[in-house]
Amino acid sequence: MKNIFKAVFAVLFAVVFISCSDENTNINAEKMTFEELEKTPGYTWFSFEIDKYEPENNVVLDIKEKFDPSKHRFILFVKPSCSCPGKHLQSPGFVKTLENAGIPIEKCEIFSMSSATNLHPYMDIIKINELPAIIVMNGDMPVYSVSDTVNKSVVYNPNASLKVEQALLLGLEK
Repeated sequence: MKNIFKAVFAVLFAVVFISCSDENTNINAEKMTFEELEKTPGYTWFSFEIDKYEPENNVVLDIKEKFDPSKHRFILFVKPSCSCPGKHLQSPGFVKTLENAGIPIEKCEIFSMSSATNLHPYMDIIKINELPAIIVMNGDMPVYSVSDTVNKSVVYNPNASLKVEQALLLGLEK
């Protein structure tokens, strides 16, 4: 009887452990327009944060100058109800920066994902480490991760980390 109890407990523990895993590779990312994103439950915070964000004007002017619509585009991977301290502000800050630089939001593909391991159309060329992820594309190739750069700058220099528009400008120079 004791062995049966142990076996049942082990099976239940395994089921709970697997269901809590972040390995959701069988779930597809959902492509959305910006308008759909704003209306989707879990993203109600997004527009509020866009309105609050104030990118540096001099950097926005440089972005406007460096952006080449014939070669640059962006891919934004976002997570609903993202509450990662500081990281959740990257995506709205990025969108506000595009808006202020006069870059059409149509130059940005947006994918909603519940996990960085979700399947997405760019899996063979883009590895997502964490969400949100902001990728600068030059033609059909990813050349820069805005989000990875911002995240690393916070780790290495928390008192003077890069803002999203500064990292975006670096990406446009690639």
